[in-house]
Amino acid sequence: MSSVLPKFENIDYVKRYGATTKYSWHVYICGHCNTQVNGAVVGSYPREDGPIKWLICTNCSNGSVLTHDGVIYPPVMFGPSIEGLSPALIEAYTEARKCLSICAFTSCELICRKILMHVAVEKGAKDGDSFSNYISHLENKGFVTPPMSGWVKLIRKHGNKANHQLNTPDKKQAESTLMFTAELLRLIYEMETISNRYTSEDI
Repeated sequence: MSSVLPKFENIDYVKRYGATTKYSWHVYICGHCNTQVNGAVVGSYPREDGPIKWLICTNCSNGSVLTHDGVIYPPVMFGPSIEGLSPALIEAYTEARKCLSICAFTSCELICRKILMHVAVEKGAKDGDSFSNYISHLENKGFVTPPMSGWVKLIRKHGNKANHQLNTPDKKQAESTLMFTAELLRLIYEMETISNRYTSEDI
């Protein structure tokens, strides 16, 4: 009898588990809600190099796939969640995090550069102005302090390289760009949001 596992030609090859076996649950961090859960294994498909499993998050009820090599899809987004962002910035920052999580490093760099433009316009810069004027506006208005200027230059430099050079940025570079972008958003938006939460109007 051949030991080669069958190709996916019949749904019967998918194993299904009840709620009481040791194969029924899998601990992982859900890429939808970013929560560590003991997720339900609703089925698995055998492979020679390991099974593929379909999971349901017990926190948000969204589905994920565990591949034969132990990778979860969708992956957990890289970077922290940040409070106080506008809908446009939430969309852009989330897109950058998702791009990094799926190794789309060039896209991540470009979106982080675009986030600087969003911030500048939200803080009073003219829409459609030059990128250098956006940065000057943030610096002149005090949103980018001298210690932060190096971060902004790095985000700008990496974004320019991603846009104008053929070389693909590596994971470490994209991570640094996103983390500096996150810190910039945290200082400009989140700290003000937290401050307003704990500061009464009569102080």
